[in-house]
Amino acid sequence: MPEVPDVNAIAQQVRARIKQIEEQLKQHETLAHELERLRDALTRLEGAARSRVRGGRPSAATPAERPKRARTPKGASSQGRAPRGQNKAKVLETLKAGPMTASEIAKVTDIGTGTVSSLLTKMAKSGELVKAERGYKLP
Repeated sequence: MPEVPDVNAIAQQVRARIKQIEEQLKQHETLAHELERLRDALTRLEGAARSRVRGGRPSAATPAERPKRARTPKGASSQGRAPRGQNKAKVLETLKAGPMTASEIAKVTDIGTGTVSSLLTKMAKSGELVKAERGYKLP
C-alpha cells in the first residue's frame, strides 16, 4: 500500500513558502515606492531646470505661432473622456485585489495618474476608501 503523505508537514512547508513570498513582496513594494519617489523628484528637478532656462517665463511662441486646439461645444465632452462614474468603478474594482498607490491603479486601469490621485483623495474623504500603510484600500 502506498504511503500517505503527512498533511501537517505539507501544510507547514506551504506556510513557510508563503511567508518567504510575503517577505519578498514587501521588499518589492519598498523598491516600487522608492522608484516612484525618485521619478517624482526627477520630474520636479527637470521642471525647475526648464523654468530657470526660460527665466520663469512661458515659451517665446506668439499666440499666432502656437498650435490651435480644437474646441468642443459647451456641454459636449471631449472624445477621451470617460462616462460619469466609470473611473470610480474601475478604481473600486482594482482595489478589490488589495491596497495600491495611485500610480499602480493608474497603470492597471489605464486612467491618468492625476485623475486617479484626485479620485482617491475624494473617495477617502467620503469614507469609500481608507488610507493603507502604502496607498489606499477598501474599508
